[in-house]
Amino acid sequence: MMNVKLIKNYNRKTKVYAGIILVCLACVFIRIGLVQRDRGRVIVSFVAEWARFGKPVTVEKITAEDIPVYTKLTVRGVAGKRASGFVTGDIKDKLVAGQEVYSNDKGEPCGRIVSIGSELDTDTGMFPVEIEFNAAFRSGELSVVFVLTHILPSTLVIPNEILDVAGDAYYLWKIENDKAKRIQVKIGPRNGYGTALNEGINSGDLIIFNGRSMLSENDKVRIVSEAISRRTDTKGRTQ
Repeated sequence: MMNVKLIKNYNRKTKVYAGIILVCLACVFIRIGLVQRDRGRVIVSFVAEWARFGKPVTVEKITAEDIPVYTKLTVRGVAGKRASGFVTGDIKDKLVAGQEVYSNDKGEPCGRIVSIGSELDTDTGMFPVEIEFNAAFRSGELSVVFVLTHILPSTLVIPNEILDVAGDAYYLWKIENDKAKRIQVKIGPRNGYGTALNEGINSGDLIIFNGRSMLSENDKVRIVSEAISRRTDTKGRTQ
């Protein structure tokens, strides 16, 4: 009886092990089949696609515009609607009494300049300016306002992030005859809102805004999106 039980247990274990081996072999053959199938697929190369159809890029046609330049001014509430602040001499000479001031980047007037001091404040070394707001302003409260100082006539302005910098030189990518051209530019004033261009790019040029990575000179490009004359700031530039 003992031998019969041992034989039955041995047969049962053998069947289990055999089943496991068969499952493993089946998985191996399935994996081999999948690999062979994948090897038979046509491999799509982005480089080959770009060479054939052009690298996808988004562009904008920049145009020269008169760009208003604003200066930020921090003022402190004095009484009622009045507030005061200080400006440097070069800014003072660009301001006039009665000039509007603005509370945000949308250029909505919130008050006006009441007076501009002609003598330096001994504590700050700057010239006092008094503002009258359209609404009551708490005494001692600080606020930042914008005031127009001058206008850049017929100026090209681009976002800072699309400038390529190499040492002391600045470059932009533009499109000529469906090909990418790396153009050195000379820049003017720049800040958080954008950069003014002095030389290198003309009004009406198509400038590549997105898709500049891995571009080389004379690469074929394919325009997937185009906008015209995007302004980097709805209110203009600020100093």
